[in-house]
Amino acid sequence: MNTVDFINIASAICADRPMVIFEGKKLTFSEINERANRLANALLKLGRKKGDLVAILQVNCPQYIETYFACAKAGLILSPLNFRAKAEELSYMLNFAETKTLLAGDRYVDMVSGMKADVPTVKDFIALDGKAQGMLYYEDLLAGSSPDEPVTEIGDDDVTILMFTAGTTGRPKAVPLRHNAFAAYALENVEPPNPDSSEVNLLTVPLYHVAGIQAMLASTYGGRTMAMMRQFEVKEWMETVQKEKANRAMLVPTMLKWIIDDPDFKKYDLSSLKVVTYGAASMPFEVIKKAIEVMPKVQFINAFGQTETASTITMLGPLRSRRRRSCCGCAHPSGGRWPMWR
Repeated sequence: MNTVDFINIASAICADRPMVIFEGKKLTFSEINERANRLANALLKLGRKKGDLVAILQVNCPQYIETYFACAKAGLILSPLNFRAKAEELSYMLNFAETKTLLAGDRYVDMVSGMKADVPTVKDFIALDGKAQGMLYYEDLLAGSSPDEPVTEIGDDDVTILMFTAGTTGRPKAVPLRHNAFAAYALENVEPPNPDSSEVNLLTVPLYHVAGIQAMLASTYGGRTMAMMRQFEVKEWMETVQKEKANRAMLVPTMLKWIIDDPDFKKYDLSSLKVVTYGAASMPFEVIKKAIEVMPKVQFINAFGQTETASTITMLGPLRSRRRRSCCGCAHPSGGRWPMWR
């Protein structure tokens, strides 16, 4: 199975269910799927070929999801860029990957325009949020392209994402992630789409991080609705849980601490939450202890992983988390099943 199957199956089973809720707007599985098809065909029309690199520089938004699935459908490789990186770091990553197309959000257009001479491999620059001088416009590309599914042979072992690590010991390191690495996790952990029942996932982890991509793909495979935030903000997070009746969320320890320590915490109805997954850093004992006390009906799951393994390696389930809060759990069934290199 590859990740293109995730959205195609979900669109067939729950076409009219919202796939994304973003700043008050809802987009269904069929709408996202059609827009991904249109973008895939537009990229192919621009001359992109299977295995070419497409990069995106943007905060979380629906176009990010559309771009991922467009690349997957066209046999292209998406490189999600850290929107906090400096121009010099971005140029290095784009050149290292021999990127052919770069999509940029409005707040990054000026920086990208100033980088053009430093990234000679990039042939097409695409503005996501509005028309910009010297760049193609995302919505124009979609409007002029076919909504039909692209005809491309996608292998389960094909690389689908090239993700750069933080580069704490030097320059960022490029990590190729294959379709089957994400499929292994989804098949082990996520129930397939059910036309009669749904869940709402609150997505705040940035999509340039492997945890964000994994959460997005797992949600798609399960036919779940994603309530998406551009970036994490405490009050907005609690408001979104309450408004959208979110059932699941992923947080890093600092985010969880900010939430439970917020003076307005008790003013919000967070009773819809059933599962909170946390990771990316060590969880302080006092933070998880307090979280369990103030949200007793929530199952807290500790997930430990790394970019090179498409995220989760070990998991500490909710029952064990109350007894061994400092443990990162047991080896995950899908961990190591699909090596990144063969």
